[in-house]
Amino acid sequence: MTVDALILCGGAATRMQGLDKGLQRYQGQTLVEHALQACRAWPLGQVWISANRNLDAYRSYGQPVLSDLRAGFLGPLAGIEAGLAASQAEALLLLPCDVLPYPANLLALLQAGLEDGVAVVSARDNARSHPAICLLRSSQRAEIARRLDAGQRGVMRWQQAVGGREVWVAERLENRNTLDSLLDPA
Repeated sequence: MTVDALILCGGAATRMQGLDKGLQRYQGQTLVEHALQACRAWPLGQVWISANRNLDAYRSYGQPVLSDLRAGFLGPLAGIEAGLAASQAEALLLLPCDVLPYPANLLALLQAGLEDGVAVVSARDNARSHPAICLLRSSQRAEIARRLDAGQRGVMRWQQAVGGREVWVAERLENRNTLDSLLDPA
């Protein structure tokens, strides 16, 4: 199965006081750099960065940047729609830039769960579900567009509606979506 990847950096970042979270630093690197580093270890085709502002800053990382096809900050589904429109692969891996660390075996776990016609598989750790960390079939493009056209923006609701599955990830996936969460522990 061919897989492309989309690093989600395009949100309004309301919990990060409106700062562009992908460009915020954690342990010496920006959040988008952490995601790009993880992608380099996996057998992926094209890797895109999904962003809706600071496009030149994101382009400086050497990867193509995709903006949402729809106006406004409509959430991850709008980024997914743009990724699926650009991708020629059979599946698209989504990585939100603000959930770390990415386990080395994440792609393999998601690929193993995407079987028997399953449309999408997402990650779950001991603490919670992570619906934005997922692998979805390219055939979901029309369903995502339909949901956005209907004003539906929930990633988890879309996954439930299409019979998505979760795979368990042993490592804890930490949300780094506030400024305090980027501080190194003392």
